[in-house]
Amino acid sequence: MNRSKFTHALTRIGLHVLLLTVGLFFMFPFIWSISTSLKPLGDLFEVRPSLIPSEVRWENYREVFETVPFVQFYFNTIFVTIARALGQVFIASMAAFAFAQLRFPGRDLVFVALLTGLMVPEQVLMIPRYVIMRQLGWLDTYQGLIIPMLFSAFGVFLLRQFFLGIPKDFHEAAKLEGANPLQIYWQIYLPLARPALAAFGFLVVLWSWNEFLWALIITNRTDMQVLSVGIALFQGEHFTNNAILLAAANLATFPLLIMFLFFQRQLVEGITLSGLK
Repeated sequence: MNRSKFTHALTRIGLHVLLLTVGLFFMFPFIWSISTSLKPLGDLFEVRPSLIPSEVRWENYREVFETVPFVQFYFNTIFVTIARALGQVFIASMAAFAFAQLRFPGRDLVFVALLTGLMVPEQVLMIPRYVIMRQLGWLDTYQGLIIPMLFSAFGVFLLRQFFLGIPKDFHEAAKLEGANPLQIYWQIYLPLARPALAAFGFLVVLWSWNEFLWALIITNRTDMQVLSVGIALFQGEHFTNNAILLAAANLATFPLLIMFLFFQRQLVEGITLSGLK
């Protein structure tokens, strides 16, 4: 018995050592990014790269805010990301509820047509979207950044799978009480779908925070650009200070890391439950 416990403990220790090693391996690029962002300019040209800076230069982070309007980039990114996340979650959840719980002619055909949108490359839609935005006069505007990105076929599919797992007894009981479909959706299904909504909302935030191509196309004015586009301003034509560039990249990454630390359980739970019926 003692030998069995010893073997079990040794196995667990070995497993933890392996997982820590793999974790450090995947974290190394981020660690290198933080180290490089704190280096003086001379360290960037060393023949032998070193993980530890010869001098910790916190001024690199201050220069990020002095070089470009980084606070404005932060505000634009936060505003656009929150608007996209709320809009996508609301619209996708309404469509998912309709496809999962309501009966109407052509429901399955419309759903298949919606899923085919997942097969269309995003780049194919850029030119038509840009033409529409230009005709509406929405270039360099928040509505141009937000409204074309409010619709997600993936979100409809993900939330529909979750709604299908909710017993239909809730729907039938609410109908017997005289509730209409909107009341059933808002008062019953949305509260039950909080894990899936949280998971999908986090995925939207992650995607929107890092989205680059549409923001690059739709905005020309510096005061309307988001972080993903604004970081490109640190790349010079003939020379780029990689320390300041990585400092800006780290500042753009920290909010997502903090958010993931707080919501990782809801993210995993929501994605797992959405796949169960």
